[in-house]
Amino acid sequence: MNDAKNGHSRRDFVHGVASGAVGIAAAGLCSNLVAAEATKPAAAGIKKASAEKITVLNPLGVPPVVQLKPQARRLETLEGRTLYFVNDGFLGSDNLLYEFMDAFKTKFPTTNLVYRKKAGMGFAAEDPALWEEMHQKADAMIIGLGH
Repeated sequence: MNDAKNGHSRRDFVHGVASGAVGIAAAGLCSNLVAAEATKPAAAGIKKASAEKITVLNPLGVPPVVQLKPQARRLETLEGRTLYFVNDGFLGSDNLLYEFMDAFKTKFPTTNLVYRKKAGMGFAAEDPALWEEMHQKADAMIIGLGH
């Protein structure tokens, strides 16, 4: 049965029928439970809550205070600047960075584009030699991080 022309799919139909049947069954079950509870005698044997207190600790702990740092100033232009594209080793990030470089070559033909692969794998791995090179030569950098 396909009623798609009226804006309804078979999936919607089955979902509506199933949820309706479940809702009716649940309503009948709940009404039986409420009736059974109403016929029980008053609960004389219920214990009172204990006066003993317990301490519960938050498993998340206390996070350290975050020191905010301002963003780097935006360059007025990329024309004539040196822009580093850094690959952190994540699978496929080299292809993405090459595509970016092609787009930058078209839009900013006088910009010097440099591709480097960072030593180590992942964002946390340090590469002091590359950082020093960029500190000396780069005006800006784009790093290809994994997802």
